[in-house]
Amino acid sequence: MYPLFESVCIENSQIKNEHYHESRFRSSYIQQYKTHPNYSLFDGIHLTNLDNDLTYKLKIGYKQHGTRFSISLYENSIPTSLKLVNDDTITYALKRNNRKKLNQLFDQKGNFDDVLIVKNGLITDASYSNILFTDGKLITTPSSPLLQGTCRARLLEENKITEAHITESDIQNFKSFQLVNALNDFDNTRWVPIYNIQRG
Repeated sequence: MYPLFESVCIENSQIKNEHYHESRFRSSYIQQYKTHPNYSLFDGIHLTNLDNDLTYKLKIGYKQHGTRFSISLYENSIPTSLKLVNDDTITYALKRNNRKKLNQLFDQKGNFDDVLIVKNGLITDASYSNILFTDGKLITTPSSPLLQGTCRARLLEENKITEAHITESDIQNFKSFQLVNALNDFDNTRWVPIYNIQRG
């Protein structure tokens, strides 16, 4: 049983955002096991026979004393319509294989592509992604995500985005949004109109 995992993007036969995945792995490991890991997340992983023109998903499951990994071809599928759903008790601070609560919320999406989760009145995340909003000038991400995503962390460190408390009523102040995660990086060409977020 490997209770925790990282999903990593491989492009041009190179691991993307390796530093951010390693950092989150170490932080999550300490929270889970109350000690420091004696191995690196990427130990034993060798990228061979990959097509440089394709994108791959590297999934690394880990436990206290080891990892296992798989590599699969990644086909881009980014939600562009979101249904607002409420859950004031959900937690997903560690990237766990047990996604039961998230999956239950996802099942409420109806005709939408995904859900956008509201917790205690604040916007958090979609089921698999962090969210960015823009008013046409600044790019803002909720300061209350369920999971501290690696792409989100890099964008914050690069000062490309800022954090703010965002309520459901604040959404109308933005023009558009996009979802980002390890496999779907920020792209200034794929903003989605804000009216694609609805209560359903």
